Amino acid sequence: MTPQQALEAALRERLRERAGTLLATDQRVIAELKGAREQILQVLAGQPADWERWQLTQVLQQLEEILDAATGRAAIAADSGLRTAWQQGEDFIDKPLAAAGANVELQLPTLDAGVLQQLRRFTALRLKDVGREASRKIGNQLSLVTLGAQTPFKAIQSVQQVLGAESAQRASTIVRTEVGRSFAIASFKRLQQAAQLLPGLKKQWRRSGKIHSRWNHDAADGQVQDVDKPFVLPGHDGPVRLMHPHDPSAPVEEVINCGCLALPYRATWEMTTPGAKPFSEQELRLDGRKAAIDFAAKKAGLRQS
Repeated sequence: MTPQQALEAALRERLRERAGTLLATDQRVIAELKGAREQILQVLAGQPADWERWQLTQVLQQLEEILDAATGRAAIAADSGLRTAWQQGEDFIDKPLAAAGANVELQLPTLDAGVLQQLRRFTALRLKDVGREASRKIGNQLSLVTLGAQTPFKAIQSVQQVLGAESAQRASTIVRTEVGRSFAIASFKRLQQAAQLLPGLKKQWRRSGKIHSRWNHDAADGQVQDVDKPFVLPGHDGPVRLMHPHDPSAPVEEVINCGCLALPYRATWEMTTPGAKPFSEQELRLDGRKAAIDFAAKKAGLRQS
């Protein structure tokens, strides 16, 4: 295996680990919310058929306690994912560089985990907010029941919707975004450190490969920049500059659910895909924007056929 092949193999292995962490963390968080949903539906099913006999205050307190406990456990699961992704982000630079013959890991200082601590607190608060928002919506629905403005059956249907699609989707978005951000920030910080020891070390934008991704993230695929220079992405209102995917200073619309990466890059590496990654036939068929980007890039000589 050549150094370049070893490098690419190490990158693929790190990305498999990252994907596994994202999936496992998301599943653990969603499982906690599903468990809360089942408990809450059991509580509501146990209420008197006569809605006028409902003890709304006690019911709401009980439901709030269930949601608080569930989102607390979800926050613990997310915290574990954030810490794992942080270490994986560091390894995303160390291990491929070592495979390419640049073993600098032991020469680099430990990353400052201050940003990670902020991410952990922020994510826990956001997941708690998911529970509080669900409690508020459930309270509104049950209040309508006690006022006679809505049937218990209809209220329970609404509660199922709140605790099913709405809360789960919001929690999943938080997890995917923040765990991805933890990985991205750690890898960028490590890349900054490694660039001090390796002349010519740069960074390359790599798109996620999702079918319906951001068009400007796809357009930036393959772009190479110095480590201390931002990537420049096209935007409807002018260029968008990001130091790396999930850049904390980026507009929120450029960050949520983003799956892009900043790869370590050296001009001397003979990579299988040195520039933009070709779109798959499925991507071109299902997303017309990708087809337009592909056509324009090939016409400009920025993509290979």
